Amino acid sequence: MKSPKQTSLNGIRDFLRSSFARSDKRCGTNFMVVRHSPDWLSFDSESSRAFCVKQNLPETHIIDFMAIWDAAVGIDYRQFRFRIKEIAQQTLISVEHAQIINDADLRTLALAGKVPPDALVVFVDDDDWLAPHLFARLREFASVRACVDGFIWGMVRLGRAVYTSDADANFALHPTVTLRPIDQTIYTNSYAVRGTVVERLGVDAVCECLDAQAQYDAGRFAPATVAQYLSCTNKHPASTMAAHHLLGSEGFRRDLRADIRRWAEGVMAVPLPVDLAWMEAPRDQLAALLADAARS
Repeated sequence: MKSPKQTSLNGIRDFLRSSFARSDKRCGTNFMVVRHSPDWLSFDSESSRAFCVKQNLPETHIIDFMAIWDAAVGIDYRQFRFRIKEIAQQTLISVEHAQIINDADLRTLALAGKVPPDALVVFVDDDDWLAPHLFARLREFASVRACVDGFIWGMVRLGRAVYTSDADANFALHPTVTLRPIDQTIYTNSYAVRGTVVERLGVDAVCECLDAQAQYDAGRFAPATVAQYLSCTNKHPASTMAAHHLLGSEGFRRDLRADIRRWAEGVMAVPLPVDLAWMEAPRDQLAALLADAARS
């Protein structure tokens, strides 16, 4: 008999592979593409070396962080990342008129010519949150901006608003809720590309936000701006970005659970605007997970 953890993991895996959709012909074809998402419960830390090098991080960055985390926190790194992914998956499942696939699936569809020209493709990491009405809003704008290459919109950041080169100073900062400026910057989950762009530039040119930004700066990707906050990046304590800025802190190494408590307190202390009510449920789930981890 499979354990509840394995059953839950298989459910997420099957969901991604099935390209489940609540289709509506009036809303067109909409893809949420989850980038390079491992099976966290069986994650091999050695496999992170290539990822870290690609991100210009020390090769053993994640390996070192996992060792510190697992020595201090009762919910081990793999289990914590798995539960973070489950919370994010619930927000994706709630998005109307959309299919969830992974980046390999999108490459396969693109090679087969099965990405419709008017499709909208949004890229996310496996801990990102999306508003349930994301594609409804984008399709409203698409109906009057038929010739644009896609869209960019506002993104909410959960975590420290800023980082410094001083790791101990970063440890002392209280994470919070930040509304990133809606400008010409393409963030990790704040852009959509049309199928025509996927065909013209290829998946690899737009799958990562830095590459999409390069295409935008070069004039090869021309999205319209939607002045609404429709996604959230979750810089939780086990995220690669947080680890990068905290590993050098003596305070962090001495009391990781203090940072987990600080994280939960910070993000829960800020009232959410009315138009971000969709974030309340995942934020509550995240706070409960962090509380469990801090008590361990």
